[in-house]
Amino acid sequence: MNRYRIVLLIVGAVIAAAIAVALVRPSAPPTLAGTGSNALLIPVDQRSSAPELLGVDAWINSPPLSMSGLRGRVVLVDFWTFSCVNCVRTIPHLQQLYGAYRDHGFVIVGVHSPEFDFEKVPASVGAAVQRLGVTWPVALDSEMATWNAYSNQYWPAEYLIDQQGHIAYVNFGEGNYEATDSAVAMLLGVKVVASAAATPIPTSITPELYAGSARGRLVDGESYGPQGQPVDYPDPGPPQTADLIQVTGTWIDYGQYLQAGSSGHVRLRFRANNAFVVVGSAGGSLQIQLSLDGANVPAALSGSALTRSMFTIVSQDLYQLIEHLNPGYHLVNLLVPSGFRLYTFTFG
Repeated sequence: MNRYRIVLLIVGAVIAAAIAVALVRPSAPPTLAGTGSNALLIPVDQRSSAPELLGVDAWINSPPLSMSGLRGRVVLVDFWTFSCVNCVRTIPHLQQLYGAYRDHGFVIVGVHSPEFDFEKVPASVGAAVQRLGVTWPVALDSEMATWNAYSNQYWPAEYLIDQQGHIAYVNFGEGNYEATDSAVAMLLGVKVVASAAATPIPTSITPELYAGSARGRLVDGESYGPQGQPVDYPDPGPPQTADLIQVTGTWIDYGQYLQAGSSGHVRLRFRANNAFVVVGSAGGSLQIQLSLDGANVPAALSGSALTRSMFTIVSQDLYQLIEHLNPGYHLVNLLVPSGFRLYTFTFG
C-alpha cells in the first residue's frame, strides 16, 4: 500500500471526488467538504456504514471502544501518527472540538496508525499523547488493521460518523476546520461553537523528503548501497541542487531510514518557514550540531528542539529545528555522529 503523508487541503466535493477516482478506492466514501459554515454532509441515502475498530493493540485514555458501542453519538475517527507534523498541527483544533461538543454527545477516537516501526512502541505513543495534550481515546492500530478497514491512505484523515453509525463527512489533510466544525454541529443539531481559526497551510515549500531507500532519493546521483551494508559518501561541499538530501561519511541504508556509520554531514537546500526532522539513534542520546546558511542559527529562528545551534536526540521522534525563516532557499547542515538515524525532513 502506498502510505504517505500529505499537506493537502481538499476544497469542495469536485476536488475530493477527483482524488477518490484517482486513488481507485471504491470502498471509500465520497469526500464532501464545504468551506466556511456551509459544510456539506454526505446525503443520508449515500452514507456507508463505518468499519469497526479492528486489530487494536491497546487503548490510551479509555477502555476498549467499538463503533457499535458508540452508536447514538457523533464520532470523529482521526487517523494520525505522532511523528507527522501535519497531524500534530491539527491537534489544537481537535482539542477545541472536543471541549466544545463532548457534552453534546460528541466523541473523538484517535486511531494511531504508525508510519515508521518506532511509532509502534506503546510507551512512545503514550508519551506523545501526554506531551501533545491528547485527552480523547486513542486506539493503537500498530498493524494498520483499522487503517486498512477504512481504505485510508492519508495522515491526517478525519471520518465523521453519524448517530446511526454511518460515515457522514470526510476530510483528508490539514485544514477545512470551519467546515469540520459545521459538520459536527449539524449532526449534533447544535449551534457552531468551536469556530477555530484555521492553521495556515503553507504552499510552495519543499515537500517531505525521506532518507531511506524505501521512499528516499539522494542528491546529485548519490545512490543507496545494499541494505545493511556500509557505504562511503565523499564530501563535495554543500549541494547546489535543492530539495534533495545530501549525506557525507559512512552510511547504512535500512529502508525506512539511513544510519550513520561514522561522523558526517546531512545537508539540504530547502524552502519553508519551518523545518522539522524525524530522527533517532542506534542507542543512547546524541548531540547534533546545526548550521543555517553557513552560520549558527539565531535564537529568533531556532525551533523548539534547538538551543545554541545544538539539539539532543533522546528518542526517535519529530524535532523542530527552524522557524520563522524568510522566503527563499536556505542551506541547513547537520554535523552528526555515528549511530544517528535519519528518517525524514518535513516542512511548514
